[in-house]
Amino acid sequence: MSGVAAARDAAGRPRAPHLAAFCGVMLCAGAACAPDTVTVREYPHFAPHAITRVAIAPFRGVKDARAGAPSFGAPPPDQDDAGIRRSLRGAAPARRLAGASTVSVPPFAPEAIRHMVYARLKRNPRVRVVPPDAVEDILRDADAEGDAGARRAQRLGRRLEVDAVIEGVVRVYREREGASFAAIPAAVGFELRLRGAGDGGVLWVGEYFEEQKPLTQDARGFFERRGAFVTAEELARDGVMRVLRRLSLGEESPGDRHGSASP
Repeated sequence: MSGVAAARDAAGRPRAPHLAAFCGVMLCAGAACAPDTVTVREYPHFAPHAITRVAIAPFRGVKDARAGAPSFGAPPPDQDDAGIRRSLRGAAPARRLAGASTVSVPPFAPEAIRHMVYARLKRNPRVRVVPPDAVEDILRDADAEGDAGARRAQRLGRRLEVDAVIEGVVRVYREREGASFAAIPAAVGFELRLRGAGDGGVLWVGEYFEEQKPLTQDARGFFERRGAFVTAEELARDGVMRVLRRLSLGEESPGDRHGSASP
């Protein structure tokens, strides 16, 4: 009797279920709780308009990285890139190590993400990107330990006549386990760093980390991926797109335009 009474309002009329309102609240809550997947830092001497030719150095992977925290409808535009196909061929899921939140970045991941960056960046009409093979030809005879970071950027700048060099570190690459609608979700985390070719100094840093969340925790992100758990490769492609959207090479930044405006 008490259950029936609870289902009626003060006038004795049955209460209509407010499913739509409930779903709306859940979606809003999920969107509010969703973390920002991209973090960008620009250094004061970064002048985007002065960078019109870049090279992409080989990326590296971090071993035994923690997957739970970052370090600091159309087909993908690069799906036909031969370099990506070579990198992903025979790819196996990341090896699980001791500890539930610890994984090892698989060997293919750094090169695959590097080619994704190349394929995406070369679509920018304001920037010329040196093909990865040309970069590797220059670095083939270099000392792996003594020709990295600033020195490597300067070397590539001299030999390839580029304005800047992009380097990358893949910190997390955990493959989805299970089906697209019921899975342990994928996780991907990487850092891109832009170095000036003149002195090798860091100009810009972009970091991406995402472990795909269920609908109740990230409604917007879940529906952006068609309501399914995606693979690590799909997550990486999305991460590359999001990070490079924040890197405006070949054009003036708002600070540049403000500084050059007439009084």
